[in-house]
Amino acid sequence: MIEYDDIIKESPFLVNHLITLKKTHDFYINKHIKNGTDILPSQYYMLLFLYHELGTTQSDIAKACLMDRSGVSRAFKDFEEKGLIEREIDETNKRAYKITLTKKGIETAEFIIEKEEEWDDMICSQLDIPRSDLLKLLSKISLKSLEFNREHF
Repeated sequence: MIEYDDIIKESPFLVNHLITLKKTHDFYINKHIKNGTDILPSQYYMLLFLYHELGTTQSDIAKACLMDRSGVSRAFKDFEEKGLIEREIDETNKRAYKITLTKKGIETAEFIIEKEEEWDDMICSQLDIPRSDLLKLLSKISLKSLEFNREHF
């Protein structure tokens, strides 16, 4: 019987490798999110976006995370109840809120970032290419795929 590892080794398609990488990453990071934080795996991107873009608005986060504003609003209600964020009215637009992380929110984001770095280090430790070079290569691949789709679809 053929094993999954053999299929991956023999695959001629880039996407098969990327899917495996994504699925194994999600399994790893979701385990840490579920066991070490108060957030849901589906809230991961929003929390990290807030960590890197302090004082942003819900609309900005919805656009960046490819979500609708009502979904972001529900997540932020949950974040607020768990003490991860604070909302304050945006002085330039009274109908919008600026969102900032609390100390607990920052600690949660830093925990996730630490786990991301552990995963990256584990993956990169066995490669003959430095992490920085690998990230540059993956960035080129990702940007090329975006460019291709924009030009053709």
